[in-house]
Amino acid sequence: MDSQNVLYKQSIEKEKEMRLNKEYQKDYELADKLRKELFDSLGVESNYLADFYYRTIIDDKCIPILAKYIPLFKNVGIALNLITQQFWRKGNFNCSDFLEKWYYDLKRSNALTDRIETTLDNAFVKIRDKSKISFYIELIKDNDKFPLVMTMLAKWNIDEAKKIIIDRLENDKIKTSSIRALGYYKDKNAISLIEKYLESDYSGVREEAKKVIDRLNKL
Repeated sequence: MDSQNVLYKQSIEKEKEMRLNKEYQKDYELADKLRKELFDSLGVESNYLADFYYRTIIDDKCIPILAKYIPLFKNVGIALNLITQQFWRKGNFNCSDFLEKWYYDLKRSNALTDRIETTLDNAFVKIRDKSKISFYIELIKDNDKFPLVMTMLAKWNIDEAKKIIIDRLENDKIKTSSIRALGYYKDKNAISLIEKYLESDYSGVREEAKKVIDRLNKL
């Protein structure tokens, strides 16, 4: 049995245990409504909520249905598992529209966590919705936040993001992502900004700085 099947079976056993806990009763009642609606609307069969953590529903029409339920789960882990498996759809604007709105809703209610931000960071990079560039720029303005989105903007050579990345080169606690992102602009002037990190206390930062400088020197 491969590792994915092992994890899937473990997830089912965990769900069975959690369904017996009254604390999670409402979440699993909600989960069963979601499962029923997916079946009634799209013919998507499932025995457990965990089925949607380990297999992607092919029909994109599932996204509006999932988006209706995801904000309602008290256990945010359920929401994040569903997003990770079902929302990482390249070019799907319904996915990125929902995730942008959910981000702002969570931020307004002071409910954003590092785990949520990490999941969203991965999701936005998987979706790659270029209509959201102004939103992505807002995301990376906070130090140490959304490093993958920052790198994606650099790969797209978005000029407005470049100054933010340079600022983050100084302000981020760990510089690896900002060094990597700055290197995608293929600007030799960046070498002087990066050189001092060749002496960083962190080996990963030193290695990234050397890699980027070597690449820029070859331009």
